[in-house]
Amino acid sequence: MAGWVAPLNFQRVEVRDDSCYEVTCVQGHKSTILLQEQKFEVLFDIGANAIIDGYYRDAVSSFTSSMERFFEFATHVFILRDTKSEEVFTECWKLVSSQSERQLGSFIFQWASHYGEKPQLLDRGSTEFRNEVIHKGKIPLKEEAEKYGQSVLDVVRPKLLRIRNDFSEEIINLTLDHLSRVKSKTSASLVTTMSIPTIISINIEEPSFQQRSLAEHLSELREQRKRLGEGNA
Repeated sequence: MAGWVAPLNFQRVEVRDDSCYEVTCVQGHKSTILLQEQKFEVLFDIGANAIIDGYYRDAVSSFTSSMERFFEFATHVFILRDTKSEEVFTECWKLVSSQSERQLGSFIFQWASHYGEKPQLLDRGSTEFRNEVIHKGKIPLKEEAEKYGQSVLDVVRPKLLRIRNDFSEEIINLTLDHLSRVKSKTSASLVTTMSIPTIISINIEEPSFQQRSLAEHLSELREQRKRLGEGNA
């Protein structure tokens, strides 16, 4: 049957903290899929989808968590380059794992140590807005959530691109370690890996994609939802 193409089988799954997904195809075969993306990549897209769904406060929270987890990831990269030891990072991070201000301080000084400059962070207005939403119960408007998300994107993405270029070996090792840890959590004998094109992406190098604004990404997500028959908010 020349020209025949098997229909694609899309499945909705809940986003999981362990990055391990079990799916069943139309023939009833079960598969275990390991998601390659780091948590900060996934969290930012959760925030983008929250905007589409109308949950603007949740979007601000997810964007904030994405930025914090990126700071952890970047600190991990720096420590791995300097010490060549996963154990050193693990033991040191335990001392700051429950204190976001200490985590930020660790990132700031590691960045300054490697690049000889102060890293660009959120401006005062964005920081105050975040604190009002997260700590004071402010309910943001859609436009405010989008503006904040773009501010986070402007902080994270240039740094990600820079460390990806400068510390490629460490990032590859962290990706492999991430997949190894995810795999250890499943008893499945056959697993596959999957990568998704999040707007903050370690893997995608296409310049036009890396320059895409949050508004452009939201437009693409809405189109994806239409193609999958999920509707649009």
